[in-house]
Amino acid sequence: MKDDKIIDEIIEYFKLLAKIPRKSGHEKDVSDYLKGWAEERKLTVKQNKANDLIIDVPATVGLEKLPLVALQGHMDMVCVAKEGKKFDFLHDPIKPVIDFKTGTMKADGTTLGADDGIGIAIIMGIMDGKMAHGPIRGIFTTNEEVGMDGALALKKEDLDGVKYLINIDSEESDTVVISSAADAILSVTAKPKMKKSQNKHALKITLAGLHGGHSGTDIEKNYCNANIAMAEILKNLRTRAKYELVYMRGGSADNAICQKAEALIQVKKKDVDRVRRYIEKQKKFITESYKEKGSKIELYTSRQTVSKKVLSKDITKNVIKYIRKCVNGVHTMSEEMDGLVESSSNLGIMSIDEKGIEIRHQSRSSAPEKLTEIVDKQKKLAKQCKLSLEKERGSKAWPINPDSKLVRKICKVYHDQNDQKMKALAIHAGLECGVFADLKKDLDIVSIGPDVIGAHSPYETLMIDSIPKIWNLLEGVLKTLD
Repeated sequence: MKDDKIIDEIIEYFKLLAKIPRKSGHEKDVSDYLKGWAEERKLTVKQNKANDLIIDVPATVGLEKLPLVALQGHMDMVCVAKEGKKFDFLHDPIKPVIDFKTGTMKADGTTLGADDGIGIAIIMGIMDGKMAHGPIRGIFTTNEEVGMDGALALKKEDLDGVKYLINIDSEESDTVVISSAADAILSVTAKPKMKKSQNKHALKITLAGLHGGHSGTDIEKNYCNANIAMAEILKNLRTRAKYELVYMRGGSADNAICQKAEALIQVKKKDVDRVRRYIEKQKKFITESYKEKGSKIELYTSRQTVSKKVLSKDITKNVIKYIRKCVNGVHTMSEEMDGLVESSSNLGIMSIDEKGIEIRHQSRSSAPEKLTEIVDKQKKLAKQCKLSLEKERGSKAWPINPDSKLVRKICKVYHDQNDQKMKALAIHAGLECGVFADLKKDLDIVSIGPDVIGAHSPYETLMIDSIPKIWNLLEGVLKTLD
């Protein structure tokens, strides 16, 4: 197919997915839809209890003797909306906005879901007979963005006969990913201690409009994390006004750099204007400190209804201390590979109110000892702050395979098609490839994908002209692998 035809075809598949809400943990509808879609094409489909799909596609006539290749992507998406955008990710369809002049596709004020909807769309095109190929097994997983639960629910027999696996969940079309980091989800909790409020004036402090981003691939960009910034604001406010804390809230996903946080405080009448002046100064400071392209930073106060109960002084002090001092952002850089983040942590969600206290991190590392170091540091700090830390789950690292035949093949085909060298990189983000590598030790794995900018943020952008590069690359590889 010509490039413009490829773009049109794949965008149509993507639009089908965009109509179906598919927030992590809520993929039953999209899984059922894709199961029916495959069955209509007389393909063999297995749907497991995690709503993963394993779909076998016969080879094109004449290519039956080629090895079985798994093409894999995840059905769920990170759900983040711009400040002020009213959107129900459990019920509202994503609205793609395509600009052929700039060659971009975005959503209308929300994440687009190109991570990883575009990977699924490309695999759908291949399954629909749009290119020649050897035997294919499509593997569509669930809940990748939260805990890789779908990949972890797969069994060894789901990979029976598979020699190569191509994950289509990377975000640079000129790069083949050959290794990714392990991660751990950490939950810090405590029971709230409440007391009767002594103040009669309630002010909500809102910090919004930050850039946000992917907590793996964007972590080294030093984007402002609204959760951390809010804790810093409240710590410094203590020297200017005696306040009581009703709640602190921020973030929407463990693996997204927090864009918005808010806190409700209560003060005496004489301190209302003092708080407002301080917040105005802090807005200027944050705006100058974090000049983030595409962001429109807002920091303001608003009057609220007074709460009868507030958090105790001790718990307020402890949670603010923990948030301020926890490991957040880049922890260490790799000594083996220039520019590669070795380990990091992201405070994605905080929820602190009378119902409960929970602070959630996603920590990552390509070096197991560094991940352990981060967990130990967070645990020690949590104990100091009289909080409890639990390591909920984690994905495995995907180590480099120096003998990968698939990497060599992909790099050769890319060079032949584009007359330029393809980059082979390890990345700091976590990919399901680590789960597959652990499930089948001799599996040869790579990850590729079209250009996606700003994943995990409402600025997520798919560069549609990069779709044919990946399509043509796959077609060249799938017809010649041995």
